[in-house]
Amino acid sequence: MRKTSSLIWILLVLALLFVLFISPGYLRREANPPETPQSPEVPGATEREQDVTLFFPNQEYIQTGRADLPMLKTVTRRIKATDETLVEKVLAELRKPPTDEGMSTALHDQLKILSAWQEGRRAYVDFSSDNLYGGSLQETLLVHQIVKTLTTLPGIEAVQFLVEGEKRESLMGHISTDEPLGADEL
Repeated sequence: MRKTSSLIWILLVLALLFVLFISPGYLRREANPPETPQSPEVPGATEREQDVTLFFPNQEYIQTGRADLPMLKTVTRRIKATDETLVEKVLAELRKPPTDEGMSTALHDQLKILSAWQEGRRAYVDFSSDNLYGGSLQETLLVHQIVKTLTTLPGIEAVQFLVEGEKRESLMGHISTDEPLGADEL
């Protein structure tokens, strides 16, 4: 009898613990199932495919320095993006130059872009200060590649470069980037 009453007490204590500590959360979860977050309908938020013109540094120009050669060559690619992600996706494409056409990229993997977006008729490209250094040719190619590419996108007339979220006099010390740059200012 003593074993039976001890067993009953243990079961009662376990049941009480379950009711006090475990079941309230369990029952609350069951009574209020989590809502599936739904993104609000944002105009233009649907992804669509579009052709974009990308500018890449011409390897022959870089190697020879010949002024009669174009500094940049163009490539057209089809990308999928929303209005909100277009600038970011285009910059990601600039990291991938065509391998068989004598082109390279100034936007190498060591250059980290913290964020990129469009606001009005201006695109913003915010670089990390890490690995943001180079000679005048490297900076010229980087700035020209980005500005020429982004200003071909619908509605973008200029690019404002930022470093760690702030306007800087220059990215690498050679080209003034404290004001927005359009293709005509290059």
